[in-house]
Amino acid sequence: MNAPPIPLAGEARKFWTRHAARLRAAGLLTEADLDSFAVLCLTWGKLVEISKNKTGAERFREMVQLNQLLKQYQQYAREFGLMPASRKRAKLDPNTPPAKDEFGL
Repeated sequence: MNAPPIPLAGEARKFWTRHAARLRAAGLLTEADLDSFAVLCLTWGKLVEISKNKTGAERFREMVQLNQLLKQYQQYAREFGLMPASRKRAKLDPNTPPAKDEFGL
């Protein structure tokens, strides 16, 4: 389960590498989820690619596409607990205070 089910390159592959192990450890990335997570990685890669382009009237189509990709990314990211509110709902962020030493510090 270490490799993505489809070839990922550039920013999409970096996203996979950055998040896959942590999501697996949290139980959010299983064999059944690999295809969906790969789509999230591709969406992120395209989002980064488009965001590097200069804005302007000639880039209107790309900006519309960027907006759609951002919405798609946010939807998928919530499913994998990659947004702060979704992590909190899934109880992925530790809420327990750190253990105190013998001096209560």
